[in-house]
Parts: sequence; C-alpha cells; structure tokens
Amino acid sequence: MEKEKVDQILKDVNKLPSLSIVVSKVLEKLQKPDVNIAELASEISKDPAITASVIKLSNSAYYRASKPIRTIQEALMTLGTKTVKEIVLVTAAKGILSQDLNSYQLEAAQLWTSSLLVAELSSRISVHKKLKIDKDLAFTSGLLCNVGKIVLAQFFQPVIFQLRNELKENKDPFPLLEKKYFGYTHMEISEILLTRWNFPPELVDVVAHYLNPDLSTVNPLLTSVVHIASILVVVSGIGIDIGGESVPISPFALSQTGVTDADIENYFLHIPELQAALADLLNV
Repeated sequence: MEKEKVDQILKDVNKLPSLSIVVSKVLEKLQKPDVNIAELASEISKDPAITASVIKLSNSAYYRASKPIRTIQEALMTLGTKTVKEIVLVTAAKGILSQDLNSYQLEAAQLWTSSLLVAELSSRISVHKKLKIDKDLAFTSGLLCNVGKIVLAQFFQPVIFQLRNELKENKDPFPLLEKKYFGYTHMEISEILLTRWNFPPELVDVVAHYLNPDLSTVNPLLTSVVHIASILVVVSGIGIDIGGESVPISPFALSQTGVTDADIENYFLHIPELQAALADLLNV
C-alpha cells in the first residue's frame, strides 16, 4: 500500500524537504513586530547562499531598489523587513521546489515557475481588489501551496500507468485520485510539512485548503485568493500536472474576493506578462 510508504517518509525527517536552520530562525524573528534589524541581518548572514541570493535579488529589476545594495543590513534598511522576508522565502522555497519531479509529470523548473506565478498573481489580486490582506502574505501563501507534491512525487512512478488510465475514464478532481492512490492529497502533505516547520497557522490553513477554500478556518479570504490564482495558472498550462484542469474555480472564493468574470479574463490574459516580470526571481 502506497500510504504506508508515504507514512514512512513522513516519519523519516531526513527524507523530507527541509528549511535551513537560518531560514527557520529568520522567519521566527520576522513574526515579532519589534524585530531588531541588526540581529536579523546577523542571522541571515550566517547562511552564505541565502545572503548571496538576498543581495542579488535586492538589486534586481523586480525589487527596484533606490540605490545599490551591498549588505543584508542595507537590504533591510532600503527594502524593509517584509520584502527581505519575501526574498528569504523565495530563496528557501527554490531549494525545496526545484527538486526534479519528472515522475509527477512536472519538471522541477515548471513547478518553480508555477509556484512563483501563483505567488505573484495572489499578491496582485489582493492589491487589485483592495482586499484586507497584506500583499506579502498573499505572495508567500501562493508560493508554498504546492510543496506537498515534492513528497508524493517520490511514489508516483509505480502507479502512474493506472492513474493515467483512470483519468481517461473519469473526470474526478486530481486530489481525489491522489487520496485513492497515496492515502494523502498534496494539500495534506503540505499541511504536515508547514506544521513541522512551525509556519504560522494562517499559512498552514492556506496550503491545506487552497483547492477547497470554503473549508478554510483561519483566513478564508486569503485561501480564496490563492485558490483563484492557482487555478488560473494551471489553466494557462504552466506547471500543469495530470488532470490539473479538473478543479473549477470555487463560487465561495469568488464571493469572498469579489473577483468577477471580467477580472478572471483580465488576470488570465496578463499571465505571460507576469512570467516575464518574474524573470529575475525564476533564476534565483
């Protein structure tokens, strides 16, 4: 039974994707309103790879810094803690999400591209609809909604043939088939991972319910935004997994956000432009 194999992986911390200790500590510090910038700079600087990425991205066209940034402290002072947190998360997520997922019919680069697009589109929807959601929080939530696929991808190959045949015969939403074959959906795995990484309840709730936003208990509005963004990115054909188009946009999400048919058409048409704007982040 595949579920037993998945359970074994979930018990074995060494086989799970992990965040660096530095990232965990930085995220912990950033949750405090009175975070000390010097302490934060010192913590980020302990990880050379993250330091290099933060400085590189801080100077990229995407973030449009007002002056050249040479140190973590300058990045924090110029761009602010929220933006640096976003950069740290992008760097950490790239390490997790860019693992090779051929068995999931999803190249690593495609998963990374689609995750970033969902993040950026979530952020833009929250701004466009003037929602009471911090755009950085929307970005982070969208970025993380697919991490569970990394774990399931390890078990996908043995059952792929059966799964493909079943998808030809019925139009069940993909998560139902994940549950049938693995005992878990990728959302349930994401929930386990983010809980293990001590992420805030709001983010755990989003990754657990982004395909069923009406089940969200912490922040249904945020979950609804990520839901709409993720489905639009899948339908646009970026990072699509098998059966990925079988989940329709939830009427609950539309009523929560006030997103209209005209908005959806507008967001959809702008996805190629978004992809171009994200070029700097795609090459972290």
